[in-house]
Amino acid sequence: MSLSLHERIGLSLAPERAVWLRLSRGLRPRLVERAVAACPPAEQGPAWRPALAALRGLLQEQRLPPRAATLVLSNHFVRYQLIPWREGLDTPEEWQALVQHAFRQVYGDAAAQWLYRWSGSGYGGPLLASAIDSELLQEAAALAQEAGLRLASVQPYLMAACNHWRGQIKVGRGAFLLAEPGRVGLACFDERGWSDLVFEPLDGDIATALPAVLPRMLLRLQRSPLPLEVFAFAGDGSAVVWPEPQTLRLRPLALPSALAALSAADRAACSMALLGD
Repeated sequence: MSLSLHERIGLSLAPERAVWLRLSRGLRPRLVERAVAACPPAEQGPAWRPALAALRGLLQEQRLPPRAATLVLSNHFVRYQLIPWREGLDTPEEWQALVQHAFRQVYGDAAAQWLYRWSGSGYGGPLLASAIDSELLQEAAALAQEAGLRLASVQPYLMAACNHWRGQIKVGRGAFLLAEPGRVGLACFDERGWSDLVFEPLDGDIATALPAVLPRMLLRLQRSPLPLEVFAFAGDGSAVVWPEPQTLRLRPLALPSALAALSAADRAACSMALLGD
């Protein structure tokens, strides 16, 4: 296969599928080619292993020249925490120790085997931290290398989506809601940055489940008042609609234009991989 220098490779892993995309670069990327492989749930071992095996099968069917690839991981495979600011920490090692300690308090010794990333909003603001199984990252990098790719970036779905729509979210206080099959997250922000974070399981299709789940998520917010606006995206392509509280305004986010020509099922399958700009 010939791959132009003006194209990029997008990959994604979720419990139900693995995806490979070939995309043009630029402000409005065009979908050149795609491949999707369904996978069964893990019967034992890490939940991500069937999806990684499915991705291996997809990449073995391609002959790719060396290129950088971006991998987006479903929120099912990532753990998140909002960690309060700590005075007196200066070095990356000190911040790493703080983040790892916070995860170990919740998840125990298993947290010692995870890779951590975090972003802050400046002095005094909390950190939004993520944790990914280091074994997943190592195997994904090896798999990409086998296929002639360099895994340049691995992005949690929440962060990839927030970065993709950052320019459209211009309010001072609000929330970003990201739903995918089986899981939904609500990340609140204010003028200082991230202010609260909650996740809930989703049973059934997203459009049907969200109206019942969102009020429960709002009740769980501990660190911030109710968001004024909720910017929402459903990874299955369904319209995000629910009875709105009078103090809350819903702002649905549209699927990227590169997917406009696809069927609803294909849009749902490809959206995660596309968001890893």
